[in-house]
Amino acid sequence: MQVSVEKTGDLERRMTVQVPADDIDSRVAGRLNELRREVRLKGFRPGKVPINVIRQRYGKQVREEVLSQVMQSSLEQAIGEQDMRVAGVTRLEPTGEGSDAGFEFIAELEVFPDLPEIAVDDLEIEKPVAEVVESDIDDMIETLREQRRQWHEADRPATDGDRVRLSYVAELDGQRIPETGRHEIAPTVGALESFPDLQAALEGASSGEEKTVELTFPENYRHESLAGKTAQVELKVQKIEYSELPEVDDEFAAAFGVEEGVEKLRADVRRNLERELRAAVTNRLKQSVTDKLLGKYADLPLPASSLQQEMRQMQAQVQAQARQQGNEANVPGPEAFRESAERRLRLGLLFGEFARQSGIQIDPARIQAKLEEVAETYENPSQIIEIYRSDERLMDQMENIVLEEQVVDALLERANVSEKQMSFKQALEQE
Repeated sequence: MQVSVEKTGDLERRMTVQVPADDIDSRVAGRLNELRREVRLKGFRPGKVPINVIRQRYGKQVREEVLSQVMQSSLEQAIGEQDMRVAGVTRLEPTGEGSDAGFEFIAELEVFPDLPEIAVDDLEIEKPVAEVVESDIDDMIETLREQRRQWHEADRPATDGDRVRLSYVAELDGQRIPETGRHEIAPTVGALESFPDLQAALEGASSGEEKTVELTFPENYRHESLAGKTAQVELKVQKIEYSELPEVDDEFAAAFGVEEGVEKLRADVRRNLERELRAAVTNRLKQSVTDKLLGKYADLPLPASSLQQEMRQMQAQVQAQARQQGNEANVPGPEAFRESAERRLRLGLLFGEFARQSGIQIDPARIQAKLEEVAETYENPSQIIEIYRSDERLMDQMENIVLEEQVVDALLERANVSEKQMSFKQALEQE
């Protein structure tokens, strides 16, 4: 087999391959002999059909099949011999210039870019340093109390903290809103900073009261026809409700499945917050590393076929999510995902090359630790681990996550890292 490669662009190559005629003829003859044993023709005993009859009937079809197989297998062999990192094959067909000496075909390919040594010692990375303190646990306990807040009907005028259940009809430019019926809302008095007119109208309101007031609605009001508009509004107060928060006691802890009491609940809350903090710090570091790395190698060329495939995959993911929500018609075309696809593909190339250059291999111990971290949030952790272990797709996802973490860790070891003290809440804030 003879192979020649021509560079036709930064990442484009044209490969010409010549396969000796003897190889083609022997493969065709072998397939025809197989058919001779398999086919049933009238007038001939099974397996006794003359080879010239088989060749006359099936020769052309067999030769076309063999040539197609030869192109595929020879291309794979040639790519290996040339040590090419192929991203995609954009064209594969015979040249029509074959002769008795052999069969010739061309393949137009896209290759991945040759990457230099990934140097990161000049990257400046900020590492968040934070811890969970008692006040963070207190805040989470208060959040849990809010989830168990109980509302009761009040036999008195509304005050701050009360919930007012009411219905209303607005008149705007001579039109009734809504056209039929009434809108119903349940705002909390004292929590209407964005709707001061309604706050004033509800202070001291009583159950059963009706009043007509002028209200200027917030710009982001949920009913678009009223958003940012000033209208005459007829309010009808249906009910005033006050609330009570539960005491933080053993009964409160049991409501969250913790039978051992409040101290165990606080310990569980601390463990959950620390897990959340670890994830937040990891994500911040990964974001910082990837942003700096992509900034340094922003000009790295990308194979067009790989980029198109990445764009289509991202679109398909969004389509699947939209389909579940019944909103598939609003999914944009693949081109809308170009920027994100470029980022993901470029980052994958950089991470993969850095892992290769650094000899990084997936650490089984880290896989197990990550599995245990995921599983501990479930009631039966061992069962969750078994589910992951028995699902190849889930394990592939887990291995990719762990490999990325190992690459980020290795990058951080070589980059210029400075620590930045912050609170738990600051660490969790989106940048």
